[in-house]
Amino acid sequence: MRIVIDARMITDEMHGIARYTYNLADRLTRLDQENEYILLAGSDSLAEFAADRPNCRLERVRSKFISVAEQAELPKVLKKLKADLFHSPSFVAPLYCPCRLIMTVHDVNHMVFPQYYGRIHQVYYRHVVRPSALKARKILTVSRFSRSEIIKFLGISPEKIIVTYNGIDNAFKVIDKTGVLEAVRRRYRLPAKFALYVGNKKPHKNVERLMESFSRVRTDCALVMTVEPDSRLTALAEDLGLAGRVIFTGNVAGHDLPVLYNLAAVFVFPSLYEGFGLPPLEAMACGTPVITSNRSSLPEVTGEAALLVDPYSSEELTAAIDRVLQDEGLCREMAAKGLLQAAEFSWEETARQTLEVYKEVLKGGGQLK
Repeated sequence: MRIVIDARMITDEMHGIARYTYNLADRLTRLDQENEYILLAGSDSLAEFAADRPNCRLERVRSKFISVAEQAELPKVLKKLKADLFHSPSFVAPLYCPCRLIMTVHDVNHMVFPQYYGRIHQVYYRHVVRPSALKARKILTVSRFSRSEIIKFLGISPEKIIVTYNGIDNAFKVIDKTGVLEAVRRRYRLPAKFALYVGNKKPHKNVERLMESFSRVRTDCALVMTVEPDSRLTALAEDLGLAGRVIFTGNVAGHDLPVLYNLAAVFVFPSLYEGFGLPPLEAMACGTPVITSNRSSLPEVTGEAALLVDPYSSEELTAAIDRVLQDEGLCREMAAKGLLQAAEFSWEETARQTLEVYKEVLKGGGQLK
């Protein structure tokens, strides 16, 4: 059978859905030697990836991710390829799909917080995502929380939605090589002791409240954030008296990210809403204590290994950071629990579960409602 996966979001700098797509395609094409995989790509980023796998090839497409053009181009490409199944690993799918369709809907953030997104995203979710999801044979999602949100906001039948958790790349592990650790510390000019935030600066990520909370932390420590500084954040740092205590690294190279987690004294992720939330688990896999939100999917994913706080309470967040930084025994306990929790999630298992869904749908399973 010929399985087509939309991989246009994969670039040299990958975040979120792109990392999910890359890791899923990587494991599927190694696990499944019976089916042919075709990855839709907008660049040559995956040329070497496909060349390494006899059961995989690329198909170049011109239309951009989330565009009017893709609605016209994707059905033509799928028809030309004689696809048996099309997997959209994001919320983007053609309204007309000439083959069986599976979608991965990671969350419904655009519908929960419409005020944070432009008009095009709101229109796309209402007029493209929901109709496509209703036509899909199966919907994959990344947590039980997201499953409940999809049922609530998109009106999808519960029986049609399958939870397949994200995995953690093997690169995220405890690193004890002093030379490697210190090289990254110098590269990003990191202090001896710091709290770390990894993510973007979209409003629901709650980075402004994190900075406000950190300004009241009593422990001598810096805050490192992997976001590009802008005038708003730099001005806020000045107003909070954090100049010199907060470090904006901008984008961190993928091979440096596990080292960055290892260097951190604590990882803080006070997001208001996550379909899954990979960064806290990645930090746990690196042996770093984690403080995160008690909302959305984060308690489900981090289990009992993280210190959970109300992300709307600056006081709770401040107290949690101080507590972890001051209690070495607690740090060791959290690190040990985190390693065990992170070990429960693997991309190999994600791929196995996804392949089972493919097989069911290719045999004619799945429902159109």
